[in-house]
Order: sequence, then C-alpha cells, then structure tokens
Amino acid sequence: MYDVVEHHLPNGFAILTHATHAVPLVSFFVWYRVGARNEPAGLSGASHWVEHMLFKRTAKLKPGDIGRLITGVGGAWNGFTSEDATAYFETVPSQHLGLPLEIEADRMPHAVFDPADVASERTVIISEREGSEASPMFRLTEAVEASAFQVHPYGHGVIGSKADLQRMTRDELYAYYRRHYGPNNAVAVAIGDFDTNDLLSRIGDAFGAYAPIPSPEPVRAAEPTQREERRVEVRHPGPFAILAVCHHVPPMAHPDFFPLFALDALLSGPKAGGFGGGGTTRTSRLYQRFVASGLAAGASSDLGQNIDATLLRISIILKPGSERAPIEAAVDAELQRLLDDPPQEQELATAVRQARAKQAIALESVTSKAVWTGFLATTVTHRLAPDFTRRLEAVTSTDVHRVAQTYLRRANRVTGWFIPTASNGAP
Repeated sequence: MYDVVEHHLPNGFAILTHATHAVPLVSFFVWYRVGARNEPAGLSGASHWVEHMLFKRTAKLKPGDIGRLITGVGGAWNGFTSEDATAYFETVPSQHLGLPLEIEADRMPHAVFDPADVASERTVIISEREGSEASPMFRLTEAVEASAFQVHPYGHGVIGSKADLQRMTRDELYAYYRRHYGPNNAVAVAIGDFDTNDLLSRIGDAFGAYAPIPSPEPVRAAEPTQREERRVEVRHPGPFAILAVCHHVPPMAHPDFFPLFALDALLSGPKAGGFGGGGTTRTSRLYQRFVASGLAAGASSDLGQNIDATLLRISIILKPGSERAPIEAAVDAELQRLLDDPPQEQELATAVRQARAKQAIALESVTSKAVWTGFLATTVTHRLAPDFTRRLEAVTSTDVHRVAQTYLRRANRVTGWFIPTASNGAP
C-alpha cells in the first residue's frame, strides 16, 4: 500500500501527497467538503450545478479551455459530485504538473457564473435529470431514499428536484459557491511522479494567498430512528419489476463499518473504492440465490460509505412477467439466514480475500489512488488507507452476525417496488 503525507498551508488548505515514480504521470485533485448533504431546503442539486459551472468561465478561462488545455498535453480531466463532497482533477504527464495547479487555483475563487452560462447549464442539468427519470432504477431509488431520509438531506439526492432546478437563481447558486469554495474547506491530493518539496512550493505559490472563508454551516440534521417498516411503490412504464430492500446503517466512521462491509461482501461481493463498483461475484449469496438459480435477472447489494448514517441497499431485478411475492420472500429468507447463523469462516475468508484483490486492482493507477485518498479524507480520514484491508481481515463471523441482528431488522427497513405499467398507466 502507499503512504500519504499530510501538509497544510497557513490558510487551512490541506494537501495530501504520495510521490511514486513508477510512471511519468501526476494526478492532482482538489476535493471540497460540500455535497448533497450540505444543501438546505430549496437548493437541492446546488452542489452538482456548481460543479458544472466550474467548467465554464473563470477570471482566466473560457468554456472549453480546461478540456483543450489538458487533452492538449495528453492528459485526462473531470469532476464529480457525491452526497458528501465535490472533486475536480487532472491527470497529466509529470512535466506538465503546473497546468492543473493553475487551473484549480484559478477556479477555487474566480468562477464567474455568467447568467447566460447559468441558464445554459440549467437546461443541461434538467435534461440530465429527465434522462435519468427514464430509468426504472433511478425512479425507484429516488422514491426509496426519500422515504428513508425524511429529515436528512441525503433524501433529496445529488441531482436535486426538478422544482428546485427550475426555481434556483444565479445569485443563490453563486452565493452557495462562495460559502463553500475556499482553501480551508478543501483538500488537495497529489499522487505520482514529482518532487514533494517542489510540489509544495508550487502549491503554496498558487493557493497560499487566498484568505480562508468563514466556516460553512455544519450539517445538524440527523435522521430519527425508524420504528417500523416503510413501503413504497413506483408505478411507471418499464420492462420489468425491481425490488429494493434498504436498511439504515451507521456512517463510515462507526466501528460497525467493517463488519457491515464484510456482510455486504457476503451478499453480493466486495466493492472497490469509495463509490462502489466491481459487480456481483458469482460466489456471493445473492448471485447464487437469484441469478444462478434463474429466479431473477439480476441481484446486487451496496453499502453506503458516507459521513452520516446511510443505507445498506439490496436490489433484485425480476425477469419480465415474474411474480413479485416469491422474490420478496426469497430476500427475506436470505436476510433471515444472516440473522439466524454466523457465516462459515471459510465463506467469510473468501469474501475478504476477494476484497483484498479488488482493492489492489482498483488502486493500480495514480488517478484511482488519488480518488481513494480524497474520498477517505473527506468522509472519515485518509489515514484509513494503509489500514483498510487489515481492519477488514480482523472481522470475525461473530462480528458479522452481530451487525446483521443489529441492523437487518424489519422495523429498520424500507422496501420499495418498481411496478411496470403499460404506457396508458394500466398495470
């Protein structure tokens, strides 16, 4: 594993570095501690919209300049928004390290938010949302999470509601940017081929003169304990039914995270990195129960890895024409297995071994290492990176059984169904 070194500028800008000279590339990220969880009522989707705006106009850059500059030196670039953070990155040949520093230093305080650009991106983001609405999984996930999170902002999703996207003003969006984009609310991550002292000097020159922003308002909303099962149904034209079974679980910093990670690995296989991925493994319980048997077309699970309390999600995609009741009964039976008996040590060892292998493969590139480092830094702590697999290997069958009995209770569950209808709305 790699060792990350932490540095700080006097203005509060945190910098995480890992110099490695295996390939002549550098990946440079700036992560901001702002995501969907920070959005107050009426501003759902603001974090994602701000991300779009930072690819538009700044004091120095015009629309399209970032892509032109980075691809012009053979590099890659992008940005993304999650429930908990927003990040921007450039991966470039190491001799062009100055380019990402110049870009990120420019757009930290100098994005313009030209009214015409705001109007253009409003149309783009609403179209993005409408495109997502064509997906049965998106519709079901949105409904289930709105039911699960009735107080916490996680319930409104990253893209936000169409009503908020239509109503939000340029001035509100710009004020949101100014409240959250400053050196003391950001973490830079640099992984790759560089001299650390030289890099720190250049980062100091690029970012050191920026004054800290006032500390953003902390997120105080806490989802109340759910006392009884909630059920939702989404009826819409679609090719097949989908079942979602979700249970409330604690945040990533909680001691139960690693036993829950192992439980999720038993259900559908370990996930790679902080944003999931890796697919359902053939040895996992859900695959064997639903896919290998032919009972359903697909099965997966996903453990949220978040700052605040989150969800463990199970999704089953039915075959066209399948009955719903037997599928839900089969999910209940798999959950009851976890409640009744600890997993066999060999089964748990296999899941942990798969997790270790996926982690190693997922972190082969400088960009993926920078994603993992920044994700951990903005969610729990970057110091978890070298210790992650050891913490997972320490989980016992008894630990998994305990968290199953703690969190997989029916009263702690939200069950959702996507029920396909004909185009005229008939079932």
